[in-house]
Amino acid sequence: MQKKIIALAVAGLASMPAFAQSNVTVYGLIDMGFSHRSDNLVSGVKSRSAIDSGMANGSRLGFRGTEDLGNGVKLNFVLEQGMGVDTGASNQGGRTFGRQSFVSLSSSLGTLALGRTYTPQNVLQATIDPFGDGTVGKISNLYAGNDRVENAVFYTTPNFSGLSVALVYSGNTGVTAANENIGNKGDQRFIAIAPTYVNGPLTVGANVHRQKAHDVDDAKTEKVWDLGASYDFGVVKLAAMYGQRKDGSVADLGTLKIHDDAKFWMVGASAPVFTSGKVVASYVHARDDRDAGEDWKASKLALGYVHTLSKRTDVYTAYASIDNNDASSYGTSDALNLGRTLVASQGDRNAYQKGFNIGMRHRF
Repeated sequence: MQKKIIALAVAGLASMPAFAQSNVTVYGLIDMGFSHRSDNLVSGVKSRSAIDSGMANGSRLGFRGTEDLGNGVKLNFVLEQGMGVDTGASNQGGRTFGRQSFVSLSSSLGTLALGRTYTPQNVLQATIDPFGDGTVGKISNLYAGNDRVENAVFYTTPNFSGLSVALVYSGNTGVTAANENIGNKGDQRFIAIAPTYVNGPLTVGANVHRQKAHDVDDAKTEKVWDLGASYDFGVVKLAAMYGQRKDGSVADLGTLKIHDDAKFWMVGASAPVFTSGKVVASYVHARDDRDAGEDWKASKLALGYVHTLSKRTDVYTAYASIDNNDASSYGTSDALNLGRTLVASQGDRNAYQKGFNIGMRHRF
């Protein structure tokens, strides 16, 4: 009898080959350090010093899975949540997996994904910016961006000798209600195309996206384009990025819409030093042509250093200073406090113009 039971158990395992082909990985990133910000635009607001989480990169916990379906086709999924290591709380606006949550199929024809993840613009900024769009030195303190898109279809072409293209469409990004609006009026449509070319030390990328409230006049349409490039000479890596954003209105489309007709550019560099170190620097300029009042103009100078301790762990420091004209109110921040698109009103107590970070980052 015992031999029969063992034989049945083995036969049962053999009848489930799909489970043997699947794989789920738990991964994450912990980023902690000291943050100091000063020179607030609001008179009487003192400097801020704190132990913060997610300064260079947002701290996170994620689950990544893949299953080989045969014939070169794979199913993949990612469920990733952000968290504040200093408090243990989620910092993704109450979303359980607010950083990323998608399922995809990949093959020789490319990758098709459904769900919520980073916009092509976000990826381009993080790729070109010497600071990786993190710390007080991040490009998005001045260079406005759209972080993520949800309820979306993503398609990425295969790599053709270094060239790939990402296409994104969402029929109701930012809509959190259980149902869409009556007649879909006001629901947000997002469409993007982003080609990227990588060949050895050269990286060139572009992004074009459009976001519009459905069945609403063009005054609530957001049109964005960006172009960025970097080249690694070995002794130094140079980077540059330029973009424009045209907003017909500051009406809420589920994002921080703060521009009427804005232009942004960035130049930056990184250079290896010592055995495991890297110096990074950037200069970012923003000009926002306002429909009413004086145009906003601001520039930011940032300097930082990253030292690798192991394949998974590094330490970093960064300093940034923003120079605003009388009308504008851009502020420095780390990723946790105010998010990526950081333009504060002059009544916002977080509108600090100088910032300093020193911290440690560990990936697992």
